[in-house]
Amino acid sequence: MMKKVKSIRKWTLTRRIVQFSIIALFLSPLLFVTVEGDNFFFGSLGSSTFVGIVLSDPFAALQVILASKKLNLVYLSGALIIFLFYFIVRGRVFCSWVCPVNTLLEFTEKLRKYVKVPDKIYNRHTKKYLALVVLLLSFLVGVPVFELFSPIGFTMRNALFTFGIGIWIILAIVLFELLISKRGWCRYFCPLGGFYQSIGKAGIFNVQFDHDACVGCDKCRSVCFADPIILEPGIFRESKYVTAGDCSLCGACVDHCPFGALKITAQLPISRNKEDDLLREHAEKERIAKWYSIK
Repeated sequence: MMKKVKSIRKWTLTRRIVQFSIIALFLSPLLFVTVEGDNFFFGSLGSSTFVGIVLSDPFAALQVILASKKLNLVYLSGALIIFLFYFIVRGRVFCSWVCPVNTLLEFTEKLRKYVKVPDKIYNRHTKKYLALVVLLLSFLVGVPVFELFSPIGFTMRNALFTFGIGIWIILAIVLFELLISKRGWCRYFCPLGGFYQSIGKAGIFNVQFDHDACVGCDKCRSVCFADPIILEPGIFRESKYVTAGDCSLCGACVDHCPFGALKITAQLPISRNKEDDLLREHAEKERIAKWYSIK
């Protein structure tokens, strides 16, 4: 029988530090006002300037380019820096480590433990289709569509300046997640999450299963931020890695595994795929051998 492993929830702790550090960074212009010259940082998650370097949200940049039908090289280069970072690390890292809406919803989600409410399931790929719709509409109407009602932008603007219509959008999302669907906005409908999901498989960081230690207790599924279904190939020993683009590397599954069967590792996609191909080939041979032994 496997022994349970007691450990500090280091990934959750580290993620909390990063989340609140980013919020503090965006609040810094209010705290460190300069009389002459510029702050070391200023802006929003859509577009910022950090020590003189312009950084842009790739999804917002795509909308602006499609809406204006023009290329702004400074804006585009800033977007490329951010895009390459998430492409190399893992797309949806933004969602669990950076996005202020997720930071808020992680705390409101805890209220679900005290009341019995529905948890309606939707197709987790819906947000990818919504991302495409947003880009198409931006091109057709000449306006960056998602930026008009983005709860991500509203969260930061409300924190920095004043409350407006954005507070009602945020409240609607909170109530939807509390009363209708657990993590419904983030899992199923956020276009920005869909954009990052589409590049998620390319990242070099992954959650890895130790199949010898995993007992199938299902604890990892119960705490998964993205969608529990993405863990099933690992649980059912069909894969060593969580390869779905939806994985946000939040680390909750790693921290909550009572047997230490999960960890976050760095692995090139080509090597990862080869390992999984060998695992599936071995499993197939075992199934064939078992079938012939029964016959």
